[in-house]
Amino acid sequence: MSEMLDFLGTAEQAVATAAEVIRTGLGRERSISGKGDRDYATDLDYAVEDAVREFLAAETPDVPLLGEERGRTGNTESHYEWVLDPIDGTVNFAHGSPLYAVSLALTRNGMPVVGVVEAPVAEERFTAALGHGAALNKHPLTVRGPSALADAVVAFGDFGVTPESERRNAQRLELFRRLVPRIQRVRMLGTAALDMCWTAAGRVDAAYHSFINPWDVAAGVVIAREAGALVTDLDGVDYDTSATSIIACNPDLHRALLAEIAS
Repeated sequence: MSEMLDFLGTAEQAVATAAEVIRTGLGRERSISGKGDRDYATDLDYAVEDAVREFLAAETPDVPLLGEERGRTGNTESHYEWVLDPIDGTVNFAHGSPLYAVSLALTRNGMPVVGVVEAPVAEERFTAALGHGAALNKHPLTVRGPSALADAVVAFGDFGVTPESERRNAQRLELFRRLVPRIQRVRMLGTAALDMCWTAAGRVDAAYHSFINPWDVAAGVVIAREAGALVTDLDGVDYDTSATSIIACNPDLHRALLAEIAS
């Protein structure tokens, strides 16, 4: 278990480095490069990822890293892997919204075991390590929330913008049609990492994302789990980085929400 805390300390230092890169770059004119239909990265996304890569390569040279912007590098024989989203919520960031975060996870055989998510504007750092609980700025987190759908505030992921998203978006619109009359409120923050962390903190009662990537949620998964949330894919299988969908909430609400989604 002490190994997990060592990794957590390293992750916190890496994320602190990333947050400083962001703060230094705030207020400067951003350059934007396209990543596909209505999707892009800023120069700061790349600068943050490069800074974290450099730090982790020095601190944990045997652990590979999967980053959103530059892909996977490092030792393919390792059971461990760092998973990084340098700025989760790039569209929010580029529009001046404070709802974005640095998200760094450590996975072991595909299962998230350490997570650090930092929202630089709010000066909030969510942390967790397997078996050691979750915290927000060092204050312990315990997931709460209702067991009934009618009392639940549910955070949903953004709709897709790629050409192949038409069918997926149609499925999600149908789910919205069925769920909206049954739940208290819908939230769409534009950052999966904060959706997961806000679930852990009780700011929303559940997070639901379909068609996600591991860097979107891996850090938030261990934070939500260590706060007491049940985190699975849409089939009810415990989330690992091979999953493409995710539901996180307290166990009672999870049963109700999963049943409604599956119906």
